[in-house]
Amino acid sequence: MAIEIMSTEKSEIANAIKIIESVAPDGYGRMPILSETDSDLYEQIQFALQSECVSDFLLNQRGTDNLFKFIERMASNCLRESDFLYCEHAAQATEVVLSQPGYDENMVQVALALIYDAYERLQKPRPIFNFDQLSRFETAWTSFSARHAHEKTISTIKYRIGADHDGPRYICYW
Repeated sequence: MAIEIMSTEKSEIANAIKIIESVAPDGYGRMPILSETDSDLYEQIQFALQSECVSDFLLNQRGTDNLFKFIERMASNCLRESDFLYCEHAAQATEVVLSQPGYDENMVQVALALIYDAYERLQKPRPIFNFDQLSRFETAWTSFSARHAHEKTISTIKYRIGADHDGPRYICYW
C-alpha cells in the first residue's frame, strides 16, 4: 500500500510540474490580469508548497520563467488593488523558484524588488507574510529588506511601472 501511495504522489508531482511548465501560453506576461492561467498556476504552486518536499518540483527553464511571470503579474495586481493577498501569492511562487537548483539570483532579486515595491505601497499597518511554508522566501526577503534599508535604493533592479489598459503594471527586464 505504501508503494501505491508513493507512486500516486510521484504521479501528482509529475502532473503539477507538467502544468507549471506548459499552462502559460506565449505572451502570458502581457495577458490581462487576472486570468485562468494565473488560477491554474496558483493551484500548482499551492500543491507544491503543501507537498512533503517542495524541492521535488524540479522545473525546466520554461516552468521557472512561468513562475517569474506569475510573480510579476501578482505584484502588478497588488499594485492595482492594494491587496496583500497578491503579494503573498508572489511570495509563494518565489518559494518554489528558490527551491530550484541553480536558480538565477538576478531574476530572484527582480522578483523580490517587485514584491517589496508592491508591499511598501500597501497602507499601514501592512499584513505580514506567513513564513510557515516559506522558509527560503523568508531568508531571501529578510536579506533583501536589510540590503534595501542599508542602500536606500533598489535602482539597480531592472523594472518600471507602466500603464496598461486595465491599470498599472510592472514591466521587468529579467
